[in-house]
Amino acid sequence: MTVSSYGPDHAALASPEGEDGGAYANQVRYGFYLRPDPATCMAIATIHDLLERQYGLRVAGRFMPHATVKGFFHSHATPEAMVARLDDALSGHRAFPVTNGGPIRYGPTSIVLDVHHGETGERNEPLHAVHEAVLAALLPLVRSDCAFTRVEGLAERFHAHLTLAMVDMPQWLGEEILTFIRALGPIGPPTFTADTFHLLEFRSEAWDGAWWETLTWRPLHGWRLPSVSDSPLP
Repeated sequence: MTVSSYGPDHAALASPEGEDGGAYANQVRYGFYLRPDPATCMAIATIHDLLERQYGLRVAGRFMPHATVKGFFHSHATPEAMVARLDDALSGHRAFPVTNGGPIRYGPTSIVLDVHHGETGERNEPLHAVHEAVLAALLPLVRSDCAFTRVEGLAERFHAHLTLAMVDMPQWLGEEILTFIRALGPIGPPTFTADTFHLLEFRSEAWDGAWWETLTWRPLHGWRLPSVSDSPLP
């Protein structure tokens, strides 16, 4: 069974009607994300809502629950070109298990669920293989002045995670919030099957500043990997 690739027709991927194409392109970035299983998505969304109510944290909740495979990137390529390259990149990959390692600190202002490692602590190689394939497909389309890609953890520096808090978490509250989250018990199932991926478009009026304050997004295309029990890939 082949990878399922699905999305709207090409016209739906264009800039919104009435917008200046050049101005719109400068406000747009793209990303390629793994969508967790529904139970994990629900658990993460619940934590986002709780952290906003308890600590006033809002940035993580402006996103959908996801694991970044390739983060924000600036490109003048068309979404159609990205989809074509990603179709080729994902061909031959199958769904794979992901271990939820629970909440950890991730830098000074973030708390995440660690999904980079397997049950015995080894790197999740199928996830890393998808990351490498997606990088090979997308990096040739990324502008050389893309500020996010220059500082992103890529290739051997890639660390897969599901974000619970980011950017607006005060450093001095980090340990308290981590303890608070851990006291709630497991966040989602201990494992899930990674099979669904999305190409997304993000828009902000201030990519060189507080981009999250005006962030909006929309999904552009989806892929579903066949399970290991499906018939062999061609």
